[in-house]
Amino acid sequence: MSTTKNLVSILTDADFIEKAKVDKALAHCDDTGISLFDSLIDQNVIEEEQLLTHLSKELDIPFEKIDRTTIDFRVASIIPEAFARDNFVLPLFQLGNILTIAITNPFDFHTIEEVEMITGLDVSPILSLKESLSSLYEFTYSYQDTKEPEDPTTMSSLFEMGMKIMEERSGEGDDEMVDLAQEAPIAKLVDTIIKQAISEKASDIHIEPEETLLKVRFRIDGILKDVMNPPKSLESAIISRLKILSNLDITETRKPQDGRITVNIKDRDIDFRVSTVRTISGEKMVLRVLDKSGAFVSLERIGLTENDFQMLTAMISSASGILIVCGPTGSGKTSSLYSCLSKINSPEKNIITIEDPVEFNLAGINQIPVNTKIGVDFVTGLSAIVRQDPDIIMIGEIRDIKTADIAIQAALTGHMVFSTLHTRDAAGTITRLINMGVQPFLITSSVVGIIGQRLVRTICPNCKKTTDASIYTGYKKTQLVKSLEEMVEGKLKLHIGEGCKFCDETGYKGRTGIFEVMGLNEEVRALILQKSSTEIIQKAASKAGMTTMKHDGLQKILSGITTVDEIARVIDL
Repeated sequence: MSTTKNLVSILTDADFIEKAKVDKALAHCDDTGISLFDSLIDQNVIEEEQLLTHLSKELDIPFEKIDRTTIDFRVASIIPEAFARDNFVLPLFQLGNILTIAITNPFDFHTIEEVEMITGLDVSPILSLKESLSSLYEFTYSYQDTKEPEDPTTMSSLFEMGMKIMEERSGEGDDEMVDLAQEAPIAKLVDTIIKQAISEKASDIHIEPEETLLKVRFRIDGILKDVMNPPKSLESAIISRLKILSNLDITETRKPQDGRITVNIKDRDIDFRVSTVRTISGEKMVLRVLDKSGAFVSLERIGLTENDFQMLTAMISSASGILIVCGPTGSGKTSSLYSCLSKINSPEKNIITIEDPVEFNLAGINQIPVNTKIGVDFVTGLSAIVRQDPDIIMIGEIRDIKTADIAIQAALTGHMVFSTLHTRDAAGTITRLINMGVQPFLITSSVVGIIGQRLVRTICPNCKKTTDASIYTGYKKTQLVKSLEEMVEGKLKLHIGEGCKFCDETGYKGRTGIFEVMGLNEEVRALILQKSSTEIIQKAASKAGMTTMKHDGLQKILSGITTVDEIARVIDL
């Protein structure tokens, strides 16, 4: 499919622009030879910012108003000024073999390929207005003339400078290691890793020591991706730098440590939850990205079917009771609870949360972070919350019987309570609560609903194509294909992403949820009182109308939202 057809599809499929207006812009393309992207703006069909905002959402490419603080001058110099101006492109910064560039037209593959040929690097684009780029060319290229040539900003220079300093200071003590971690090349290297992670919308940064090298990986859309391999000799300096930023003890290398880093990027604070653990090859560090200013998805857009949306809306509008969201770590449970709270938030309600940690700032909601150092855990925090005249309470996680008991008492005394639990599915939540020590009659009296969920990657809209079911092999995938064939009449039509610039050749861009929303009817309540098995409860809930996560996933495959591979990856048959 051509880039023009891709753009037409993105603009007209959701009725974003009337087809007649797009056809008019296409005719202008034929007359002038310019691209459809430029024609839409030249013909005043749509404002450039409005178009880029829409494409950013559809293609999942960041749209930023680039300013001077974003530019790494040495990196920008690898592209000639004339080429940059002529093609409305500007290199911003480099991490490993990945060059992040600002560009106005995301469909200008020719320019992207030219940049890759000139630099020998893989390109990751950020969308920007032509006006923003035009205002920066003079600043960027004139500044280079006076820039000190020794300023090391390319990744290779940072490695070389860091290694040189390490050699000069080998054998020094802890105080000198603190100084080394503050050296410009090391500080710049760590800063670049953090910025690139945010640019690529990573949820986690992994710093992993191996026998002969140090590996840096990002988790993007739930999948880990190798980013760079700094020399092994820089390991202690990089780890020490991150420890200093997160207020950890750099002299302690054997025991696990936990800390936090707050970084201000483009006038927004982004938190990182830091964890270290000793391995046989050195200290491993993981930074969980907590972008509090990030806009979580509204309840209408998290991926619920219309029936599940209506059921969930009724549940969260209950006067009292407990709603539990379940799933493994990283399945989007907290984000779903935020979406629920945002849906029912109003000035007439006093909503209080206790979280570990607070992941997003919610306007109009009182959020309390867990702080075990001063004795504020879920139990003590929740005990205090119930004395704060709340209407709605959110507990980050039910971890033990004490938390469960207070939550249930709050629900039974007229409060609406939201929380999460680590279980495989909705029905399994009942069994987990009973195993914790919660009496079955308290579950039937307080629980209004349970949501099971997983996150799956969605097919990249730019390189999406139809495929045949024969490409899938292996027991799990072939079983899913058989289920799909039973759901449709005629030939099964599936979709995959071929891989392109927009999706880093993965075929996927962004994520959505697959869900099961379980209510408690009389039959399910009776089974709970009998302490029936998870399987029996699930069958009864399905009989009463619950769509299982598997079935929801199959529907999303048929709708061309995701693939057999993704559903096979996240669910159990």
